[in-house]
Amino acid sequence: MRFPAALRTHPAVPAFPVIGLFFAYVFLTSTRNIERLIAVPWPGQAASYAVHAPVPMAAAAVAALTAVEATRLRSLGTWDLGAARATWRIAVRPVLVSVLALSIPTAGVMAGGLWVVGVLPDPYVLHLMGIVVVLLTAHAVIGFVIGRRLHALYAAPLVAVVVFVGISFPLGTDSHWAHHVTGSIAWVGFGEAYSPAMTAAAVLPTVCLALACVVLAGPRRVRVASVVASLAIAAGGLLGAYGITKDWRSIAPAARGLAPVTCEGSRPEVCLPSAGAEHIGEIQDRLAEMTDRLRAGGIIAEKPTRITDLTVADVRQTDTDGEHWTLDLVPGDADEVLRENIPIAVVGMPCEEPDWNTLHHNTLWVARTIGVEREYLAWLSRETQGFAQGQSKRQLLAEADRVSDLSPREQEDRYAERLRQACRAGR
Repeated sequence: MRFPAALRTHPAVPAFPVIGLFFAYVFLTSTRNIERLIAVPWPGQAASYAVHAPVPMAAAAVAALTAVEATRLRSLGTWDLGAARATWRIAVRPVLVSVLALSIPTAGVMAGGLWVVGVLPDPYVLHLMGIVVVLLTAHAVIGFVIGRRLHALYAAPLVAVVVFVGISFPLGTDSHWAHHVTGSIAWVGFGEAYSPAMTAAAVLPTVCLALACVVLAGPRRVRVASVVASLAIAAGGLLGAYGITKDWRSIAPAARGLAPVTCEGSRPEVCLPSAGAEHIGEIQDRLAEMTDRLRAGGIIAEKPTRITDLTVADVRQTDTDGEHWTLDLVPGDADEVLRENIPIAVVGMPCEEPDWNTLHHNTLWVARTIGVEREYLAWLSRETQGFAQGQSKRQLLAEADRVSDLSPREQEDRYAERLRQACRAGR
């Protein structure tokens, strides 16, 4: 059967409009809350965000479609051709049609995500799409082998459910290694891409399972040697992926530091991703003013020499200790620097289990010191139900007013005392 004929008769052809509409719905519902990606665009991040949800569904669909096609070929007597035609030549076209039918809408969702964010694909995006195609091909082979041995009436829905659950369910477990070996597409952050270890862990178990299915289905009769070999291949792939990921946490160690960074100013020097550094001069001026106030108020012992945005920091964790700070400064609009996260980061966690109600006094005082009291109170109203109109707000503001009337030295002492109270009350 020539490729055009295989394309016309393949079950993926009548199913493609339904698949396309479903993937269009997935795209529309999964790209509504990506304002941060738009503010500081990175192609790899946008692509991974876009295809994270569609890939399990695409894998389930491609396995089911190839199972249906394998059963159809068996009913036509294609497998009875024997030595006249090699088995792999019979299977390759139906598998390729299925992979093509699911790769197109998946790539469309990825392209749509890039379009919404406003970036073009780069080699890291193509690498990610290559991983997707390899995974879809492996699932197509698995579905084809199962459809050849079993009837698609029950094999197709069964394999679709098993593939979808097998990819998605481990993501909700506490076994972190299982998050990375099922073939799901992990989100990568700004300036990140799939590392070689992540790539190997993602494709190895599925590809080895597909090879195991081929070995098992090769002979007309199932033999002990085939069963042993297939089990060894499947187990080897899973164990190999486990060996790579056994020490990983829920977030895989991606390749980092790939995005350009812009640094400007001194004391502090401010480093932002170049994609969001339009207002870096204004941001540096604001942060210099804030750190001057914090130092004058005795809240910090020394001014930082460098402040790095969280998205391009070596360690993606807010930190205001020492000379090098890490803050969440993106997006790059200068007004966005005046946010509640700076006083929260400065106060930090004075102990393991502080009393948050007491700690709010310190954070409000810091917010008032650097001129972001309104932003902090707005955040507190959103986070604490009833705070906006409640008694706690009046008490907090009254206490802040009393502290403001004290001398600078007394304010510093009051700040330190409140920190100690928060730690004692939180135990």
